[in-house]
Amino acid sequence: MKFVSSLAIAVSLIVGGAAAAPAVAQDSGQKAEASQRKFKLSKEAQNAIAALQKSLNEKAADFPEKLAAAQAVAKNTDDKYVIAKFRLQRATEENNKDAQRAAVEAILASGGADATETTQLQTYLAGNAVESGDFAAAETFYAQKIAANPNDLDSVVNLARAKIELKKEGEALALLQKAIGLSKAAGQKPPEAWYRNALGIAYKQKNAALSNQLATEVQQAYPSAENFKNLVSISVPAIAKDEEAYVDLMRLMQDSGSLESGEYLRLAEYLDYNRNWGEAKAVLEAAARSGKSGPGHSALLTKVNSRVAEDKAALPGVEPKARSAANGQLAANLAGIYAGYGDYTKAAELYRLALQKGGVDANMVNTRLGIALARGGNRAEAETAFKSVTGLRSQVANLWVAWLAQRG
Repeated sequence: MKFVSSLAIAVSLIVGGAAAAPAVAQDSGQKAEASQRKFKLSKEAQNAIAALQKSLNEKAADFPEKLAAAQAVAKNTDDKYVIAKFRLQRATEENNKDAQRAAVEAILASGGADATETTQLQTYLAGNAVESGDFAAAETFYAQKIAANPNDLDSVVNLARAKIELKKEGEALALLQKAIGLSKAAGQKPPEAWYRNALGIAYKQKNAALSNQLATEVQQAYPSAENFKNLVSISVPAIAKDEEAYVDLMRLMQDSGSLESGEYLRLAEYLDYNRNWGEAKAVLEAAARSGKSGPGHSALLTKVNSRVAEDKAALPGVEPKARSAANGQLAANLAGIYAGYGDYTKAAELYRLALQKGGVDANMVNTRLGIALARGGNRAEAETAFKSVTGLRSQVANLWVAWLAQRG
């Protein structure tokens, strides 16, 4: 059998809002009034800075000339810092985004900003870079912020966004995993977009283990048809190595409405071959109800219909043999037949008998016990059966548990 399903992955991250200009302190040459910070301006620059401030306060047209004059005579850190602050104030008043960014860069370049202001200004520049689509600059700024504070969650996520835009997906994946971990450690629920972007990258890189882990986590955190579809798609290659396990996955896909016409037929053909005519009939009728009947369906349905009456009539005579058998194989086979006819109570009883007698594949029987219980409406016991499954089949069982959780 062949199962085909596409992987639906989100392509964007939720990041901070548009960049806003940082607050501007009103400096007075010798003192920044907002912060009460004292400055030591050089003698060479004092007059030029005073003239620059006067032009700023008067909103004079000669501000660019006064700015150039002050910059030409600036000697020390405080000179350069104060000039850049006045420059930022003027750019902010004029709502000139390019001038704001240049002024902020000048403040940082002056070396006069303290740690708090440096963080604020780097945040502004990073947001401004994202807003303008300059992701190379955003990468630099967010990397600087993370270097100063490795657990800055917003910066980690935004750096991941920049890495994705720059096609550095391996680095982005590590950052997204870190963001998910930081969010969980803080007692928060990581946003769905973080999971799905990480999943998209891991899937593209053919990292099966990580893809399965992320797909499982996002389905558990955000149960939805799309996330469930992703989880199934990622699980198929491994499950398909075991035909019997794959059949149980196909049963799940039938219940979740994900089988296509040809897949309904292939499942029914498998069931017919294994003499489970009741379930083969049910599968084909489900295909018809869903509008997915196709070539070959009608002929096979006619065939299995001709077997059903005699098959059902023989079941009561087989049950005593199953109960007296030395092992549970016949009981397990009979349970599957009863399940195919929709008698999930009897099927569950016989699956449990098979487990009690032994001599059967316990993982297979517990998987099918869980399916019978789930289809019979007994979710709690179904989950108990599924959670006892180990090995490769645990992937199938986990998908059934995820499906039950999604249905609520």
